[in-house]
Amino acid sequence: MRDWLTSIRPPKFIRYLFFIGYNWYRSFESERSDAHFTITIVLSLHLFLLPFILTNIQFILGYGNMVVFSKMEIILFAIISGFLQYYFFLYQNKWKHYIGEFNHIRRKQQRIGIIYLFIYIIFCLALALLPIILLFIFDIDLRNR
Repeated sequence: MRDWLTSIRPPKFIRYLFFIGYNWYRSFESERSDAHFTITIVLSLHLFLLPFILTNIQFILGYGNMVVFSKMEIILFAIISGFLQYYFFLYQNKWKHYIGEFNHIRRKQQRIGIIYLFIYIIFCLALALLPIILLFIFDIDLRNR
């Protein structure tokens, strides 16, 4: 069982985003020792929002009904995404291997990677909050379709 847990890895683009976020957080003196933990929490956001994103896309495309998740389901999503991120990055210090994997990347490329990281996070948030964005900005109420 332990061999299996040590061999699971996130996709390469997530490992790259981890590296970029880690280096960005390391630039702040207060985050020097906890940068790996902070970026793990930030990256768990996309995994936590995945059920909401998929439900919104499914509803907008007309394949389902508007789903409202209960508090218990939201807590369950948070716990599951937290466990997955723990095993992806923090279990047996896997994050150190991911840092070494992308250590050859230059500072200029890292700055571009930071832009990609923020675009990715904003895109995930926008997809998860799409019904709210459509309602308040464009006055389109998806509940009354």
